[in-house]
Amino acid sequence: MSQKKKLLYAATVSTAMQYSGILRKIAGQTAGMARLGWKASYTCVEENCLLRRTGEQEERFPFPACTRWSEQQNHLANAIGALLEEDPCDMVYIKGFLTNPYHRMIAKAAKQANPSCRVVFEVATYPYWGEYKRFFRVDIQKKNLRAFLGHAKEVLQHAGTTITFSRYVDTVVTFGERTDSLWGIPAINVDNGVEVDAIPLREDRAPRDSIHLLGVVGTSVVHGYERVLQGMQAYRDKENGMPVFFRVVGNNETIVDLKRMAASLGLGDRVEFLGYKNAAELAQLYCESDVGISPLAEYRVGLNRLSPLKSREYLAAGLPLFFAYEDSLLTPDLPFVKIFPNDPSPIDIGQVVDFVSACRSDPALPEKERRFAKEHFDWEIIMKQILDFTG
Repeated sequence: MSQKKKLLYAATVSTAMQYSGILRKIAGQTAGMARLGWKASYTCVEENCLLRRTGEQEERFPFPACTRWSEQQNHLANAIGALLEEDPCDMVYIKGFLTNPYHRMIAKAAKQANPSCRVVFEVATYPYWGEYKRFFRVDIQKKNLRAFLGHAKEVLQHAGTTITFSRYVDTVVTFGERTDSLWGIPAINVDNGVEVDAIPLREDRAPRDSIHLLGVVGTSVVHGYERVLQGMQAYRDKENGMPVFFRVVGNNETIVDLKRMAASLGLGDRVEFLGYKNAAELAQLYCESDVGISPLAEYRVGLNRLSPLKSREYLAAGLPLFFAYEDSLLTPDLPFVKIFPNDPSPIDIGQVVDFVSACRSDPALPEKERRFAKEHFDWEIIMKQILDFTG
């Protein structure tokens, strides 16, 4: 019997609640590789410990306490390098955004431990400069010199790292716009996926005398939910039928402004801010909602094509959704999808009400939506595309 090939998914994402969506993605990608016959592990961070998770098994590797991000990342890169030296892998998958010297340290360690190891680097959003332009704009508006210098350092580190990145990295994976190569390295563009079987199919328990919208902000600051609030105000001013309610999950830097806007628009009784929710709590909210909302303001960072994680989770749960961007397989003809323009205009809530009414008319729609997710976006399918590309 041949020995399984080994994959280490090298990530330094925290296990804190606000990163739970990203961590579910990493776990899903790793599980997809396991179903493809690999012995697959991933790393993450909990306080001053690097964790390595392989299926249900978890190992802990403490590192010295530190307050500076660069010092922590250096410790983590060295710890991951030590794991690779002790247990060489056939593939190392590095999660990133901009490159930095610590990514290069991990890639170099992977090649030193096993020269035939395939090293893959993931760019979570491409192109990424729109995000950084927004970072700098906000830093200047808030007169936050420390944040501005931190972002400038990240850009400089990225520029320095890309010069030699191709020595150690074989493939770049991008989510967003397509490109054939990045930094002189062959690139493949894929869609985000979902661990379909890990998300329960929703039991529709939403009240029939009202419409219930659900938005999950995660770490995104370009969700565009103010478009929903503006649309709700316009709809309420001429409302003579179905009342519309909006629940917002998450607690990032945009929530304060959303709360202020909801109050100023007189929507305090229609909008509820729930804070962070775990996977089980989200599953319950899917059952109580009529439609999920995916990003509505990617125009702010110059993006139009993307495949957000939250949209895949809505699909797996059988929750209809609306959004404002181009998603390769989510086309307007699908009965569980509604697409709005990628611009600042208020969302037409009347159209949302009509969309929900159409979805409610088909009791089998949740099962159809989930089957669509399983056939197109299960992580096993997405990871096989990457494997086939990188060889």
